[in-house]
Amino acid sequence: MKMRKQFPVLAAAAFALSIVAGGCAKEKSPPQPQPARKAIAGTGKNAAQKPHVKLFTGRIEALDAAAGTLTLKGPKGERRFQAHEKVREQLDGLKIGEKVIVKHVDEIALSILKPRTSRNALDRREKEGAVKEVAPVPQAE
Repeated sequence: MKMRKQFPVLAAAAFALSIVAGGCAKEKSPPQPQPARKAIAGTGKNAAQKPHVKLFTGRIEALDAAAGTLTLKGPKGERRFQAHEKVREQLDGLKIGEKVIVKHVDEIALSILKPRTSRNALDRREKEGAVKEVAPVPQAE
């Protein structure tokens, strides 16, 4: 019978020792080395920022094909753009008063587009000779 009374006391003592030993072991263990973090491109403060391409829509107020500049007036005000080398040839086909869309970074025009409208589409078809007279539909008698 003595054994039955000693067993719970011994079990409680073993449990208490395991808790104390576990706490001491955690305090004395050396810190785990942290894995090195790889720097993600573009997240650092010193990383070069990618240029942000924007669109500007407006009517041509001034155009200088020789200098490669054009000035547009639109809902956001008046802006002057310097045409990129690849875009300068597009300036020859533009006229003052035309509505255009300029894709740009800061003040440099990367592309110049004429918006597609039904009038522009008809003008294009007439130039190509694609607009034809439609014959009247014969009616049943």
